[in-house]
Amino acid sequence: MLKVLTASFLLGSAVSMYAQLPAPIAPQQIVYRHWPEQFVQWIGPELPYTMVELYVDPAGTTPLYDAVLTERATGKRVHYSNQQQMVDIDQRSGAAAYLTTMQLDWPANAGNGGTYLLRFVDHAGQPVSWQFVQGSDMSERGGGSSPAGLEPPVLMYRQRSAVAGEGSALKIGNTVSVADVWTEISQPPYFVAYHGAHSENVEIAVFANAKQQWTTTSAPPTLAVGAQWKLQAQDGVGCTLLVQDLAGDHATILETDDHLAGRTITIEASWSNGAWSIDKMRYAALGADTSQGLTISFAQSKFEVVAGRKTRIAAGTVHADPARVGWEFKDPQWLKGKTAWVDSATVSQKPAPPQTASN
Repeated sequence: MLKVLTASFLLGSAVSMYAQLPAPIAPQQIVYRHWPEQFVQWIGPELPYTMVELYVDPAGTTPLYDAVLTERATGKRVHYSNQQQMVDIDQRSGAAAYLTTMQLDWPANAGNGGTYLLRFVDHAGQPVSWQFVQGSDMSERGGGSSPAGLEPPVLMYRQRSAVAGEGSALKIGNTVSVADVWTEISQPPYFVAYHGAHSENVEIAVFANAKQQWTTTSAPPTLAVGAQWKLQAQDGVGCTLLVQDLAGDHATILETDDHLAGRTITIEASWSNGAWSIDKMRYAALGADTSQGLTISFAQSKFEVVAGRKTRIAAGTVHADPARVGWEFKDPQWLKGKTAWVDSATVSQKPAPPQTASN
């Protein structure tokens, strides 16, 4: 159970003055997104990066691309996107992000093999060209979790995947890094995989350190089904929390945030002794079924992250104080012992007329 530490303060001030319940918003920021497709390749020492990724959402009139290069020296992720909305989301998560023109050429039999070619120009003016060759069929055997970003920590889970094939290579400027043979899973001469993958239905969560600041523009006086909070960020973008179900003081609340359009958080929380305590948060794409999404559950100071219905991908201990939240990972192994400190969200009340007996 994770107590929303700002709630007791709000109850003691704004609620007593204006008879409003404080918003049950999660104190930490986790930037979640569901991506229909993802490409990844591990990079050799020829370049100052360890990994290149491309996330693709083909919906809409213009496909959305988010390319990521992970710096070798710092572990930081540098983003490039073809749409400003994605650049804004990446920057709000605390990452360096740039708007650029991107072109992705698809093979005629996309998803069943072939060669993909991504081209764009980085922030230093260097041309980037990434050729990805799919080296196997899509399979659920390739699904699961794998190491991702460290600064900030990133959790990633994929439902299906295919490995990279011979010829996959990244070129930045005049320097080329060719994908190495993936010796751990290759079985030559019958099957030779290269260090990269093409995945479908990817869930990604970034434990961002960018502080959220909200102002409550409207709030309910009592807790009931249909009760609704309206919040507004400093940039004017809104957030809505709606009570969908209520059993005593235990509420199921749906959060939608215009910063992350198309994403929802279902919060299970209890109102007790003037504060909200969060038991569970489920992040999912709008309209997704239970086989998709990520769920974070809390038991005292412990947390667990589950992908889909029951696949555990992370666990550890959460530390909270009024200023920040610390996520100390026990697993996965590549994050073991690492603590991600995330600034707590702050929620202030917009002044409202005090209630009197006459009104």
